[in-house]
Amino acid sequence: MRRRKKRVKLPSRSDAKSDVETAPIPVADEPELAPIAVPGGAAPPRARPARVPRRGGFAEYWGRIPRGLIEGFRLESLMGEGSMGAVFKAEQLSLHRPVAIKVLAPRLAENERFLKRFLREARAVAKLNHPNVVSGIDVGEADGLRYFVMEYVEGPTLLDLIEESGPLEPLAATRIVVQVARALEHASRNDLVHRDVKPANVIITSKGGVAKLCDLGLAKEVSEAGGETSEGRAMGTPLYISPEQARGDANVDIRSDLYSLGATYYHALVGRPPFDGPTHAVIMAKHLTEDVVAVRDVRDDVPAGCAAICERLLEKDRDDRHASPTELIEELEAVIEGRWEDKPKLRARRRARRRFR
Repeated sequence: MRRRKKRVKLPSRSDAKSDVETAPIPVADEPELAPIAVPGGAAPPRARPARVPRRGGFAEYWGRIPRGLIEGFRLESLMGEGSMGAVFKAEQLSLHRPVAIKVLAPRLAENERFLKRFLREARAVAKLNHPNVVSGIDVGEADGLRYFVMEYVEGPTLLDLIEESGPLEPLAATRIVVQVARALEHASRNDLVHRDVKPANVIITSKGGVAKLCDLGLAKEVSEAGGETSEGRAMGTPLYISPEQARGDANVDIRSDLYSLGATYYHALVGRPPFDGPTHAVIMAKHLTEDVVAVRDVRDDVPAGCAAICERLLEKDRDDRHASPTELIEELEAVIEGRWEDKPKLRARRRARRRFR
């Protein structure tokens, strides 16, 4: 017998002003994709799948939230939904500027672990002030709903660009990666590890093509221990997770983010993540045990410098990766400026270390 869907009770607004709009909140349009050069110039762009209409359940719930729910802001459209809640485009009334507001699902606001993760993101973003990081504006509670107000960024994610046009032109990908590396350099100076660097968490602005790192929900301070960061729990996205995160190591540092950035770079260069598999466990096992297929074995037009840097980022032993984002930035800028030099002795030492490990 078919089970009936449980209806979700909307939050009350007994004290709402009479002029607050309560009409359904529309779904935001897909962002325009910035033009990216495709290798060879002949491959036609892939058509984006049609949007599947949202139906019932929490989709209906989010769409019926009063537009004036959060004082000082006016909700305009529903940008997206996930397992933890929803993100709205809104207007900050005092400054007449667009913002993005993340709202935690009510059922999770009562869960201490999810609430801590939500507040951790707000605190992490508050510590950072950098042009390549999505900035935070406010955090609070309205009618029992926890919300986090952020800078609104108009543009597609790096994942959108790859899915739309396939692998990026190598130097275009490198320019994006160097900006994310600058964001990680800033985070590292503030003793933060992102722990979830991936193409979906890198937004490319429609105007100017600036890369902005977002979603610090898994970010932790280097000195933080316990809870979600305790040893034995794998944190991150399996397709881009570092070996030490896959093992559940508690003492991950910025070099873990560099590995995930390397996996992101690999995806942008060749059009697929470094490892894949039928389950998360299989993918994480590959990050731990398998060597990545060389970039130029997949795509031979990638410059040697891009390939070498990407493959160094994907070393299993974090001591074999770049020691810091600053070192990585120097190498990426050398590639962009055409002054990169190969370091065969360094590569030989890393190969020997793998062979005798």
